[in-house]
Amino acid sequence: MSNNVLHIILVMMLMLLTGCASNIQWQGEQQALPACLPDHAPTWEEFTKSYGNYKHSAQTAVAITLAQIEPPFFQARFDPDRSWVQPHIVEAWYPYDQSIAHRLLRHEQLHFAISCLLVRQANLSLISGDDPHQMLQLVRATAQRLNRQYDEDTNHGTIPDQQAQWEQDVEEQLEEVTLQP
Repeated sequence: MSNNVLHIILVMMLMLLTGCASNIQWQGEQQALPACLPDHAPTWEEFTKSYGNYKHSAQTAVAITLAQIEPPFFQARFDPDRSWVQPHIVEAWYPYDQSIAHRLLRHEQLHFAISCLLVRQANLSLISGDDPHQMLQLVRATAQRLNRQYDEDTNHGTIPDQQAQWEQDVEEQLEEVTLQP
């Protein structure tokens, strides 16, 4: 085997072994009604496979709602009908393609985590008596803006350093807000 081919194989194996965990560090909630549904980072099995001609390889849709209970409570719900992935991503069997699929999944999972973080923060601030309907509009607008900024900063997950920074920041904040009383 030539040195170039061996070098390429070693680089691909290194990519598979570093930074390609399939899930973000998810902070589950210990309550009967979780703010995020599901209360875990979505997996590719939860996405709809789409054969459409799209600009991107995947999309995550999250509905932020105000539960009709007392006291008021926000929820972020992963929408599997509007969340999709192109089949060639999840059906990849070459190590390099699998590495791309893992990185893309982490990127999509963080979209969900961003919405969950905002919902959990909003639920904590409901305690102060803020108007839940006004807060709902604010949370939705903030989620849309942050998710757009996340895609811009990471170029849809293709800038590893920026992706890692977003993951670290969101995971830390998610842990902090989950541990609060």
